[in-house]
Amino acid sequence: MKILFLGETYRADAKTWIEGIETFSGAKIDTMEVPFSPKRWKRISLFLLFLVQLIRLRTQKSFDIVLAERATSYGFFSLLVKARVKVVAQQGITDAFPEEGFTGLYKRFFQRRVYKNVDLIHAWGHVMTYAMLESGAAPSKIMVLPKGINLQRYTFSEKHEFNSTPIGIVTRSLSDIYRHDIILQSLAILKEKGIEVKLRVVGDGVLMEDLKLLAKNLQISNQVMFLGRVDNDKLPVLLNDSDFYVAIPETEGVSASLFEAMAGGCFPIVTDLPSNRAFIRPGQNGLLVPSGDAQKLADAIELFLASRSKFTEYVRENRAYIESEVDFNKNMEIIWSRYQQLLK
Repeated sequence: MKILFLGETYRADAKTWIEGIETFSGAKIDTMEVPFSPKRWKRISLFLLFLVQLIRLRTQKSFDIVLAERATSYGFFSLLVKARVKVVAQQGITDAFPEEGFTGLYKRFFQRRVYKNVDLIHAWGHVMTYAMLESGAAPSKIMVLPKGINLQRYTFSEKHEFNSTPIGIVTRSLSDIYRHDIILQSLAILKEKGIEVKLRVVGDGVLMEDLKLLAKNLQISNQVMFLGRVDNDKLPVLLNDSDFYVAIPETEGVSASLFEAMAGGCFPIVTDLPSNRAFIRPGQNGLLVPSGDAQKLADAIELFLASRSKFTEYVRENRAYIESEVDFNKNMEIIWSRYQQLLK
């Protein structure tokens, strides 16, 4: 069995997908990706070079399956690969983001082209299907199922005692869309009210130094721990030892990071977006806040801290939901079975 994965292999989402398919197929997956660069001109050059590599690959090798993340980039590249089955996963609520202007126009073109020509389109949740259908995807090609969380890794132990100084955690890459600046500002607002909260910032990205400087200027450097990229085996321990999880991106697909937090017993405080509303009942198993409002985020954190014991039962419910609907072994077996059907 020859399988090729196109995408950013350092991302937790990609690692989970690759691990699952390797586990159930018994095959070692080949991977290709564009090296990261913060400079736009260099990124364009690297993408063009990647395009040439794929054209050469087409003349040299064929695959049984090609897997690709994001319809508007690697999904489009997958069309150049010689493969019996082509599978693309949409990453956001739509991969044509931003939706305005020339960028939205050409990304929608790529998205429509990809969805017309691939064999299977992964939606990790129902909320992602609307953009797929609007882009002309045939309903029969859409598979709605999350990859799942490895529950052997994300063990759950109830917190009989919360940390004396509350600890929050954010596990998103350090880029503009995830609004870490707003999270830091919310901590400063709470500090002014005499409420000290520590924050674990897991992940790396182009904004690392800017965010460290912002924490220093807000005089909360002693409260913020920038941990960089963390091994997948260590992340569950950090989540289980944190009181709440916070993530306020401007747009969101179905977040594996949210599922990880729910599996690890973290109370979620996340953006009020359709994708999160599908899993969060505000004031019960989580809190929803606007993306760009530091005051509202501070209020939400304060609300959680004021009545932590009230939310204990809902934290248990979150874990039960993950065990029922987002089990890695169960879901990946179903996904691999679908791939086999397509091959036949």
